[in-house]
Amino acid sequence: MRFFWLLLLLGALVFAITTRHPGVLALSLFVAFVSGLGAVFAFAAARIESTARPDSALLTPEVLAAVRARAAQQRGPAATPAAPAARPVLPPVRSAGSPPSQYLDPGQ
Repeated sequence: MRFFWLLLLLGALVFAITTRHPGVLALSLFVAFVSGLGAVFAFAAARIESTARPDSALLTPEVLAAVRARAAQQRGPAATPAAPAARPVLPPVRSAGSPPSQYLDPGQ
């Protein structure tokens, strides 16, 4: 199928170069664009398919759960995440024009 897209691309480009009508030129360039995209995706799909693992090599959910349980057992309780530290209390924000409260006279 990928070579069909490639041949269609080349045929449409040759047709676009040799035509004298603007409508046929536009249509053949559109066909060339679409078939070019089809060829790129077909070649990419073939490449991905050639390096992909078969579905029979994938682990079942039961096996994955057993692997996770064994990993958690080997890590032990020391690997459990600790509680997050308490956030520090920040002083209140004062406006830009007011003086610091430590310089105010408490009798005012």
